[in-house]
Amino acid sequence: MYRGRGLLFPLLLIGIGVIVLLVNTGVLSQDALQRLGALWPLLLVILGLQLILNHTLPRRQATWVGLAATVIIVTTAVLYASLAPAASLATRQADVSERLGGLTTATLDLNYSGATVEVQGGTIGDALYRAHVDYPGGENPPTFSLDHESGAVAIRESSGFSGFHLFGSNRRHVLVTLTDQIPWTVTIGGGAANLRLDLRRVQLSRLDISGGASRVDAQLPAPKGTVTLAVSGGASDLTLRAPTESQWRVNVNGGASAISINGSTFGAFGDNFQRQSPGYNAATSRFDIEISGGASHVDFRTG
Repeated sequence: MYRGRGLLFPLLLIGIGVIVLLVNTGVLSQDALQRLGALWPLLLVILGLQLILNHTLPRRQATWVGLAATVIIVTTAVLYASLAPAASLATRQADVSERLGGLTTATLDLNYSGATVEVQGGTIGDALYRAHVDYPGGENPPTFSLDHESGAVAIRESSGFSGFHLFGSNRRHVLVTLTDQIPWTVTIGGGAANLRLDLRRVQLSRLDISGGASRVDAQLPAPKGTVTLAVSGGASDLTLRAPTESQWRVNVNGGASAISINGSTFGAFGDNFQRQSPGYNAATSRFDIEISGGASHVDFRTG
């Protein structure tokens, strides 16, 4: 049996590994990796070419011709990525704001993966929100929408696919400022690399974080009524800060490596963990914190 017939796919894996290694060691720049990721359809070309060769040439000849073509295509792609001008992949910006109008409540639905995401509150005149997004030039711009009837604000990353999407996270940054004049429900998904929430000046009704995140750091306002914080999909490092004297309940499902509550540390545990402040049951304003899907480390503190 001819041993070379199954070499194409393993060699492609080796090639991808070598490229990522060259980036990690600084031989290839991040811009070069972004350009190379934009050429991902060449993988389909290589696979399609090999299928044609397998049906038109003897097996041994088809394998070696396919490998030679693969080497030529990959080498050309790497040279292009390394030597092409970087201007087309320079960081671009998008800035959007909407008027508050007659809205009395609003919802932020933000879905932006592999980025540093910041959400804050403040006095911004007659604006409902302001958003600033930095994104690599090789990507399509983000989309923004507002339902003027319900007050639903949606911010989405571009739908275009990049083969090395996560490697551009250092150039993907989202900053959203919410008006402090009306209550907000904040929903964040997509799996941000870093999520920083300074909500101390936001009238917060509910906070939902899904899709996982490498790091979440949230500073919370004084609660009005029962404010639910729901975190799902896993988080490597979750830090929550609430005002002094806040009443709270923390419920964790799915396991965690460690949980720290006001300086008290609890070790690894399995399915269910629950603690609450002494005044939680009687309080009319309180936090109800639900964490599911597992977390490496949870740190909750008041004050």
